[in-house]
Amino acid sequence: MISVIYGAQGSGKTAKIMTAANAAAEKATGQVIFITDNAQSLGLGADVRFVNLAEFKVTDSNQFIGFIKGMLAANFDIQKVYIDGLCRLLNTTAADLKPIFDAMADVGAAVDFTVAVSADSLPEFLKKYAA
Repeated sequence: MISVIYGAQGSGKTAKIMTAANAAAEKATGQVIFITDNAQSLGLGADVRFVNLAEFKVTDSNQFIGFIKGMLAANFDIQKVYIDGLCRLLNTTAADLKPIFDAMADVGAAVDFTVAVSADSLPEFLKKYAA
């Protein structure tokens, strides 16, 4: 399953996705991952695996897809992945995220993704994922 939290910059997406990750970690039977580019864990609970994407020098969609697939291949216990600020992480717009969401949908049966996207409105391909 994939869900998207969207809104303009400064609309509270990070707080929502952090709250969701912390709540999921309390109930999860597998690992909960939180990916962002911030060097701090932003108040995430100890049960949430924090990943600072900036440390891995991922800069485009292909690298990001490879990063996600590699992470999932290396750890079969990952149950939920939260991605904060995907447009910011890859310096792109919501309209250019289709390859990433297609890749997440391909592995989506095994893991749930929640993604925060900065956009006032969603492109058509993302509307079905709106939370």
